Amino acid sequence: MRTVIVGVAHWHAQMYADALAELGSPVLGTADLDAEAGKAAATKLKLPFDMDAAAMLDRIKPDIAFVLPRHDRAMDELRPVLDRRLPFLIEKPMGLDGTLARAVAEAAKKTKVFAASALSNRGLAIWKRFRELRQAGTLGTVMHGHFRTVNGPPGRYRDWAVGWMLDPAISGGGSLRNLGFHGVDAALTLLGPGAKVRGASITAHAYKLPVEEFATAMVAVDGGPVVTVEAGYSYAAGGGDMEWRIAATGAYLRETRGRLEVRLADGTLEATDVPLPGYHSLTEDTLRRLKAGLPPAADVEDCARAAELIDKIYQAAGQGRTA
Repeated sequence: MRTVIVGVAHWHAQMYADALAELGSPVLGTADLDAEAGKAAATKLKLPFDMDAAAMLDRIKPDIAFVLPRHDRAMDELRPVLDRRLPFLIEKPMGLDGTLARAVAEAAKKTKVFAASALSNRGLAIWKRFRELRQAGTLGTVMHGHFRTVNGPPGRYRDWAVGWMLDPAISGGGSLRNLGFHGVDAALTLLGPGAKVRGASITAHAYKLPVEEFATAMVAVDGGPVVTVEAGYSYAAGGGDMEWRIAATGAYLRETRGRLEVRLADGTLEATDVPLPGYHSLTEDTLRRLKAGLPPAADVEDCARAAELIDKIYQAAGQGRTA
């Protein structure tokens, strides 16, 4: 497939470019609203760069665009793609806040094109096993869930030439708006649209930055399950700590970095090594679905819902949309 990257200065551009090359659909062109940063990033990736995204799209006529916008200009970066009604995948959070993410989602839906969002947690093995148990009637009633993503210190964003991630006026927040997006999407997957924030707390005391280094929230539905979400730039070194847990009366499921354990009500323990979902699997699944005429695993509506719930978590923590 003919592919391009719009917003090549984003730190995920390398991951998408590598995945697309491995899948036989190498990136044919790139663009970025920041000409200087975009050209530097494209040069580093050994990809062609065009300062005019519209001209690049008209010349290449891609089958799909991977749109990786700086958070404060998501609509501006996406606009040339929408104007040409091109299929696309867009990186979260799709805007500074839920209001802007909702505007992007509504604009995308009007085009009626394939509009995927990069919610890679959907590829975790825990969800496949969860659905299997539910379909088999052995899952029982879901009681609670816990979704944690904690990665390395925030200084890495400066190292990656995206220091704007530490400026809430540009990024819309810190670890919650960024890493917590996956946990919040997972909470919505488990709870549905009735999810309400019951409490939240964030902190920025260690690195003294204007964005939070850690956030925790409790989300629930009336008379139903309770979910906790944790997100942090608080892992002391490179790498991180990820754990997804779902507790039901018929099974207890836990996935953490390549290991899925399921304890069934009869005492049986299923312990399986599973692949880590990453940008290769996300990209491969996106191309597969587009080719087959299937909807995305996660679309712009899913992304907007998560962004809106994150706004409510910030509000519950008494911080507005930023730290």
